Parts: sequence; C-alpha cells; structure tokens
Amino acid sequence: MAKDLAMNVATGDLLIKDRDLLIVDNAERVAQQILITLRFWLSEWFLDTSRGVPYLEYILVKNPNVNHVKQVLTEAIMSVEGVERVVSMDVDFDVKGRRLAVEYTATTEYGLLTRKEVLGYGNG
Repeated sequence: MAKDLAMNVATGDLLIKDRDLLIVDNAERVAQQILITLRFWLSEWFLDTSRGVPYLEYILVKNPNVNHVKQVLTEAIMSVEGVERVVSMDVDFDVKGRRLAVEYTATTEYGLLTRKEVLGYGNG
C-alpha cells in the first residue's frame, strides 16, 4: 500500500501536527497525487524534462482544442498510481481570471473519486 506525505493543497507545504509529518494513503493519497501531477509542468524538473503536463504546448495557447486539452489532462491523471480510469472530465478556462478549473471523476483502486482542481493564479 502506497503512502505519501500530506500536503496543504492551498500552499503546497507539508502538513505537520504535533511536530510530526502527517501521512496520507488510499483515496486521499491518489487525490493528492493527481493534484501534484496536474500542477507539474512539462520540463519543470531539470533531472527529467520529459515529465509533466505540456501546458505551454497545448493548453496555454490561443484557442486551445478543448478535446485535446481533456486528452492531455486525462493522460496525466491516468499516470498516477492507483487510478484505473477517468470516467468524466470537464474543463473551464477563465482567461481573464488566469485559471483553469478541471473537474474529473476517476475510478481508483479505492473507489470513485470526484474532484475539482483549480489551476493557475485565480481563485475558485
């Protein structure tokens, strides 16, 4: 069973309680890993520039192809250990607010997982 260090999703900082790092597992770990994966830009990590979501190539372009954006994000979610299938996905581009909302439902080894992740600089 995979485990992960718990993080504050708003800040990206590790969660500490009573001077100990918190651990997440099961569906909570999968959801956290999906969020981390969606926030990880292609070529962001210098030791492996082949990993990450190609935001500059396909998503943050003028008139992005919504179906292709969904495909790219679905592939990113599918790369997370524990995800079996992406059942549905909706994307909402807010150009003025500089954010992308991704609402997805995925089947995992722990059951159905439905989340809405807001990526970018906007609030929501």
